[in-house]
Amino acid sequence: ALVGGMFRKAGFDAVDVKLDLNVVDMRKALREFGSKARDADVAVIYYAGHGIELDGTNYLIPTDAALETDTDVLDEAFPLDRVLFAIEPAKQLRLVILDACRDNPFAKTMKRTVASRAIGRGLAKVEPSSPNTMIAFAAKAGSTASD
Repeated sequence: ALVGGMFRKAGFDAVDVKLDLNVVDMRKALREFGSKARDADVAVIYYAGHGIELDGTNYLIPTDAALETDTDVLDEAFPLDRVLFAIEPAKQLRLVILDACRDNPFAKTMKRTVASRAIGRGLAKVEPSSPNTMIAFAAKAGSTASD
C-alpha cells in the first residue's frame, strides 16, 4: 500500500494495489495490467512476496500455492516471463521491481521428481529481451534478502 501511494505521489495516472493474491487473482491481475500497459508510456510492476528459482527460471508464488514437489512450481507459480509479457506493451519504459529474493520457503519439504533438477538459492539473473526494460531485484542473483 505504501509503494502504491508513492507511485501516486510520483504522478502515475493509474495505480492498482493488489494484496495477498491467490493463483486465480494473480492471473487476473496480470491480464488486466497487460491491457492497461498497452496505453501506457511507462509501466511498473512492484512485487513483494516469495519467489523461487527452478532450473534457471524465476517464479513468483501466489499465496495459495502448495508446492510439495518441484513439478508443482510449474502448475502453481508464475514464471517471471509471464510478468514481462504483461508489461511489454508499454511504449517507453518497463520496470519490474522484485522484492522477492528470499530463501525458498518450501525448500525443506519440497520433493524433487527429477534428481538433477536444480532448486536455486535466491533468484536467477535475468536479462530482459525487450529494449527499455529494467528488472530490479532485492538481492543479487543467487543470493537472498531477509524478510
